[in-house]
Amino acid sequence: MVVFLTSRKIHLGIAAILGGLAIAVWRGLSLAKIAAIILGDVFSADTILLVCLMSLIMVFSSGMKKAGAMDRFARSIIAVAPSRRLAIALAPMLIGTLPVPGGAILSAPLVESMDTEGHMSPEGLSAANFYFRHILELLWPLFPAFVMTLSLAKISAIKLFSIHFYSAPVLFTLGLIFLLPKKNWGGKIEKKRPEPGEKRESFLKGIAPLAIALGSYGILTAFWGILSPSLLLSSAAKALIGRYGTILIGLSAGCVYVGLGKSGFSVFKGSLNGSTLRLILVLIGIRIFSALLGAAGVAQDAATEMQRSGFPPIVATALIPLAAGLVTGVGYGYVGLAFPIVFGMMDAQSTFPKEATIALAAAFGYAGMMVSPLHVCMVVSAEHFKASLPSTIRRVAPAIGIFLVIAMMYTLGITAVLGR
Repeated sequence: MVVFLTSRKIHLGIAAILGGLAIAVWRGLSLAKIAAIILGDVFSADTILLVCLMSLIMVFSSGMKKAGAMDRFARSIIAVAPSRRLAIALAPMLIGTLPVPGGAILSAPLVESMDTEGHMSPEGLSAANFYFRHILELLWPLFPAFVMTLSLAKISAIKLFSIHFYSAPVLFTLGLIFLLPKKNWGGKIEKKRPEPGEKRESFLKGIAPLAIALGSYGILTAFWGILSPSLLLSSAAKALIGRYGTILIGLSAGCVYVGLGKSGFSVFKGSLNGSTLRLILVLIGIRIFSALLGAAGVAQDAATEMQRSGFPPIVATALIPLAAGLVTGVGYGYVGLAFPIVFGMMDAQSTFPKEATIALAAAFGYAGMMVSPLHVCMVVSAEHFKASLPSTIRRVAPAIGIFLVIAMMYTLGITAVLGR
């Protein structure tokens, strides 16, 4: 039902709420019970802090974009890249650290300006711009999918980062091989010679907001890990502070730094707009969907039925996120729709560790999102370079396919080491 409604252009948050309500009624929950579950989850500390965090991420991203910090950062990296080939990979990757919807359009002009000698076709440039923008998707703590996974899996950001750390170097290497093959560039290494002082100043100015935000977050997380055991707080309160408090303070510090710059705090004007509100509705809708799914016992019963029929839960762990990624085209779509089911199924059996579940489900959900024609970044990138969506998907698919093979091997390795 959720997939159908989403395909009919119904907002994902509303579709998720309607799907959750439908399954709760179908499973026999009373209206009073459903209302209590919804109100309890929407007004829980976890949901409120999640909404605050996502709103602050959007504010910080918007401020950095308007202040030109990320563009300066990207250009300074490009200036020292050993070749234009590598620069084309780095530019969208660096600008991709800002979780702006449809953000591939921000890096497209930079990518286009780097291929002045026509080494690549419009389809190749479109695919490279789109692909490299998303190679940090699984491990970057500012992405909505990362934040939502923290909330649903109830693990620390450091642990989630460590689970997905393998993904970025693997995806980057595969992208260079399949999307930016060396033969297309005639083996040329095109050096650039900007002024050293200018390079350093641009780099430091560009990286400073992110460095302050994430550096403060890292320091506070380490400090909280040392301090929290001695505090007389409940384990739930400590977990919430560790999951949300440190990153909220870190992002606030980054916002203050941006606001104290030349452009002033006016760069944040209009940051909380309709796009932010739509994202918040998605978060709330998915939280409701997850809560009703859990209360109805759907995931556990699905796992039992699969075991009776001989259908391996590990296969569902891969295929459900893949399907959700394909039909939504966004990271928080596959996380919100698939992960509540996947975690419930895997908790019902005892041989597959949670870390392996997260790694496998995330890899397949990511793959579905990356080859989905509904992915907004793919659409805007193809439009900018006057390329077709099928040609962009065909160029991206080989790298994504091999990534899935590597992800499955990685998951087996985690299971062998941590198998319970």
